[in-house]
Amino acid sequence: MSGFIDYSKRRRGAPDDASDTSRGAPAHADAADSLREPESHRDLETETETDAAPPRRSLNPRRSEAEEGPFEDASDDFDGQPTKPSRPPRVEVMRDPGARGDYPHRDERPFFDPTFGNYQSEAPLEMPFFDHVVADYGNYGAFQRLRLNFRQALSFLASTTALGSVLFVAYFAYFNPFKKSPPKAKADREYERRITGERGSGRPAYYAEFWGYQCDEHEIVTEGGWILKAHRISDPRRPGGVGYPVVLQHGILCNSSHFVVNEERSMAFWLVDQGFDVWITNIRSNFKAGHTEYVRSDPRFWAWGLKELAFDLRDVVDYITAASGYPQLAYVGHSQGAGSMYLALSPGICPEIANKLSCFVALGPSVYAGSVLRRFPFSLMRQFRSRKWWGLIFGVREFMPAIGIAQEFLPTFWFGHIAYVIFAFLFGFHDHNWVSRQKPKFFRTVPVPTSSELLYWYMSGFSHRGCIFDPRITEPWFPRNFPPHSIFYGDIDYLVLGKPLVQRIQRHETNVEMIHTVELQNYEHLDMIFGVDAFRTVFPGIKDTILQTMDPEDMAPEMSERGGRY
Repeated sequence: MSGFIDYSKRRRGAPDDASDTSRGAPAHADAADSLREPESHRDLETETETDAAPPRRSLNPRRSEAEEGPFEDASDDFDGQPTKPSRPPRVEVMRDPGARGDYPHRDERPFFDPTFGNYQSEAPLEMPFFDHVVADYGNYGAFQRLRLNFRQALSFLASTTALGSVLFVAYFAYFNPFKKSPPKAKADREYERRITGERGSGRPAYYAEFWGYQCDEHEIVTEGGWILKAHRISDPRRPGGVGYPVVLQHGILCNSSHFVVNEERSMAFWLVDQGFDVWITNIRSNFKAGHTEYVRSDPRFWAWGLKELAFDLRDVVDYITAASGYPQLAYVGHSQGAGSMYLALSPGICPEIANKLSCFVALGPSVYAGSVLRRFPFSLMRQFRSRKWWGLIFGVREFMPAIGIAQEFLPTFWFGHIAYVIFAFLFGFHDHNWVSRQKPKFFRTVPVPTSSELLYWYMSGFSHRGCIFDPRITEPWFPRNFPPHSIFYGDIDYLVLGKPLVQRIQRHETNVEMIHTVELQNYEHLDMIFGVDAFRTVFPGIKDTILQTMDPEDMAPEMSERGGRY
């Protein structure tokens, strides 16, 4: 089992002198029970680092974003140089002595292109976010449609040719006998070799019904007219009323199936077993979701970026709180699902939704970019800074439509295997924390059709700036009504960086109350969802965050009775 580092283990209402947990500071009994390691793993080696750094002060009560002052420009302090990585004080390090091979721990520094202007020079924004204005197609008539279809045909040929080239290089890297892989995680032999009888499916309802759960599909209509699919997971075998609502939001090129494909160890099923009312939500266009006005062939249907997805979260939160009958909910976002919520909670978007969030848990948050976005083929893609050239190669509708065609007609095993090889090459993924027989099923729904405009923002902006916010300012990114927060990230995640975000929060985000800050050793970007031991290292921390921050009157009896581990 991979070890984990819990940087804070903070408890709501705890005094300052007990906010940081060290070997000499006792933790609360109820939280300790849910986070305690099993007997077979209590022999993990531990060490403590005590860098001299003062603990963060107690947080002031929440106040509205209208009371926040202007952001301070600290360009000279940042100076375009990467900051020296350092661990927060009193770090509890746990390693698995049974892991085979050398541990590839690394400290990757954040990067930032200093040639970019201050965020205030781009637009009169209230938030420290580098704005991205989507393309305006105006009146979409017959001539514009004919012209666009011709350009889309050219882009289809160009992008498919590029995809074929990447596939060739990816398989060359896949069969490289000299490639190195992180230490293999120990898995239960019986679990690893069993045959479940599942078939590869892209429908969350199939997996839910296969394992005895119920999946109800809901359609959430946003203010802009986009229809979002949400899947509500429940257990018909469990008596009692509806539990506390928990929202799970996926990352880029993914959908809600990610939280139910890991058999009974899936995050959605695990949380349902703990007594929660689990909602797995999707972004625009997933599961062929439509629009109240535009058809999917209309470029205006695909004209959205990360900022638009952040605005959608307001409609998602409002819908689920109304449907569940609870005034608040817990939000768990992976990758882009976390990045969009950070953006939504910043001034100028919709920070008022923080009042409806009891907590916000970020898994591998996409706030700081990792080094993989500066390697091939992203090093080539990020050269298309002009929307005109990007649209000519990748189109203005869905990104890489050939992927959707292959997903529709290729057998599950073949598509899943090909998708894994491509993703492993693109993002530096390994399978050391996964069960091998599950890989085709995992990547049956990865990637999914998404907006070319969204990928254009990632390549032309995020990959260059290295952060979705302006890291040069020292004033807080977030207002004082920011919900209680936990962060889980892998220390060998090459796609996004979690440690710079942790350091940013500790140094400058005085409005953020941290519950858990956990560095998962030997974990990559998808391992906190697909990892064979994620139900031990990640899920209990999510549950503990929810239980600490929710209203005690909303807690069902089974939530405190059920154990945090299998």
